[in-house]
Amino acid sequence: MQPRLNFYKTILALLFLAYIAGCKPEKFTTNSSDKLNFSTDTIVFDTILSQLYVGTPKSVNRQFVVRNRHDKKIKTTIYLAGGDNSQFRLNVDGDPGTRFEEIEIRPHDSVFVFVEAYANPNHDPAGNALIIHDSIVFLTNGNLQNVQLAAWGQDAVYYMTDSIMIDMIWADKTKPYVVYDFFKIKPGATLTIKEGVKVYFAPYSYIWIQGTLKVEGTATEPVTFEGDRTSDKYSDKFSVFKYFNIPGQWFGLLFDWPTKGNTIKHARIKNATYGVFIDSSSVDGFPVVNIFNTSIQNMSAHALIGNRSKVYIENSVLANCGSACLYTFKGGDYDLRHVAISGYCDFGGGNDPALAVTNRLRDGFGRIIETYPGLKFKIQNSIVYGDLKDEIWFDIDGAVLPEPMTILGSVLKSSNTSLGLTGTKNILNKDPKFKDFKKYNFDLDTLSPARDIGFILSPPIPKDYRDKLRDSKPDAGAFERKD
Repeated sequence: MQPRLNFYKTILALLFLAYIAGCKPEKFTTNSSDKLNFSTDTIVFDTILSQLYVGTPKSVNRQFVVRNRHDKKIKTTIYLAGGDNSQFRLNVDGDPGTRFEEIEIRPHDSVFVFVEAYANPNHDPAGNALIIHDSIVFLTNGNLQNVQLAAWGQDAVYYMTDSIMIDMIWADKTKPYVVYDFFKIKPGATLTIKEGVKVYFAPYSYIWIQGTLKVEGTATEPVTFEGDRTSDKYSDKFSVFKYFNIPGQWFGLLFDWPTKGNTIKHARIKNATYGVFIDSSSVDGFPVVNIFNTSIQNMSAHALIGNRSKVYIENSVLANCGSACLYTFKGGDYDLRHVAISGYCDFGGGNDPALAVTNRLRDGFGRIIETYPGLKFKIQNSIVYGDLKDEIWFDIDGAVLPEPMTILGSVLKSSNTSLGLTGTKNILNKDPKFKDFKKYNFDLDTLSPARDIGFILSPPIPKDYRDKLRDSKPDAGAFERKD
């Protein structure tokens, strides 16, 4: 019995000693030669729109790591040199603020520091961006170290849940127009957007058109529609999230009954859920929307979807979508000439074809619910191509078509051999050799099979996407190859 008691006493004594040892305070280094190490010495933000209200909009978060490379714990005080008046804000290991006293970092450990920025209005009549500077200061063992901060602030014209009943023109090239929630064009009113204008959208925001939208960009000064996260658009070096090409940042351009007479020329529509959503049939027999020399890309759903609508598209690019780039929902009337439709998707979209032409509505089990008569579809001198075996999907009741579909002079990715009949000049399943679709360059390579296969259309289309002259043997797609 006694040996067993002695054994337990020994165990208890060892546990007590271990407890005492564990309770010893860890030593902090106070050596002035012991400093911190940072994963970067400068944090740079791209342009941030100036304030709509205090602290909004603001940049995306940047982050960096503060490391203790020493064998003892270290204490540091972290603060913004600009204090509470700074246009930057910090978050240190989950705690927000502008100053953090005696932050402890264990030996060979680290803490994360997150930084965001916002911009006060600079009221520059020329619209020039204002550079914003500050620094994050680290006071450690009597040493001052810092990480520099820099951003640019850009004034903007804001519209929040707004609408117009009379005509309006957006022509300011010095300041972007920013839509929060929606901007509604009521019936009878026209919004004209002039060349070189930039229109940005907060998340889920859209332009709602019941009147008329006229976009009047040019080849050298297109009109841009994209999300309002203007910081980090070109910041591959700094950010995991490249807002330059992330889809779903805003909702899209919504055309609603009784809209009519809409024209989009030389526009760049990017990074939305739907580029163009047309929920209206034609009021006057003319196309609801005419689209010229426009790129619509990086959509989480569709570049263009029409609900029994009438649409004309010329010299344009529809690309990089999570679902069909063009979807003729419930039929309609579609005329496409010199259009490039790319089914390639670089953000993990679904397995939907790039072009979906339908006049039927089905339920979740594939059963036909309704058929819509009157579908008209023409695609000429165009390209429909991508990764899938079939980038064209037809779900059509041919018995109700008022006229045969027209598909001519195009490069198509399809197993439907009837699309390649003699006389159509269509080329099936040959790579059109876009110069670099991964970088959204849909110009044609020298050896592209799309060269010279197009028809001379009526009326002719003498110029391409860039307003360059086509030759007497037009190429398929939006771009005319020039050697």
